[in-house]
Amino acid sequence: MPDIEWSKLIKNRYAVSDRYSSIWRVPLEKRYSDVLFGLSVQPKFFLEFGAGERKLADKVVKHWPGCQYASFDIDQSRHHDFYKLEDISGHYDAVCMFEVIEHVSPEVAVQMLNKSFEVLNSGGVLVISTPNIFYPPAFLRDCTHITPWCYDELGGVTLLAGFEVQDIYRLYKESVFKMLVRRYLGYPLFRLLGIDFAKQIILVARKP
Repeated sequence: MPDIEWSKLIKNRYAVSDRYSSIWRVPLEKRYSDVLFGLSVQPKFFLEFGAGERKLADKVVKHWPGCQYASFDIDQSRHHDFYKLEDISGHYDAVCMFEVIEHVSPEVAVQMLNKSFEVLNSGGVLVISTPNIFYPPAFLRDCTHITPWCYDELGGVTLLAGFEVQDIYRLYKESVFKMLVRRYLGYPLFRLLGIDFAKQIILVARKP
């Protein structure tokens, strides 16, 4: 289990906070797929952490024809390429973790990020999504959630693993009417209460 350099993590968190001074400075996107498939990379090898039913596989292969998809998950009742973090091998152009990192301790999260850095090719991309802690139900409704990650903390720990943070977004998919009501009419109340209407955040990082 790696030791976390807490002082360095705090310094990294401040660096992300300087870029996004509040949750309201984090731009909006509709779906994780908009971010993932909007990447400039054309991966030939793709790895998903916490792949579950491997539903992302078909989308990846459809969007990037010829891309080879691999999955890691501890659930041995389903087919995956890897069931233990230490068994992950190969080299990849893109790695994703969608709604996974909040289910583990900070120490395990660092292990996962370090492994991602290890198996990514130079210039490879990491994409992580997690519940937005400024929308409390997104994190609190699931008893298997262990660690809440604020957007700056998530950026900080990603920097700690050696990545360069490219972008951070809030994810919010609603009708245009509801979006306008929440973004403009509800904005003063949300700011006053310190909460957000976007349920998730998503981070894009690159290995130098």
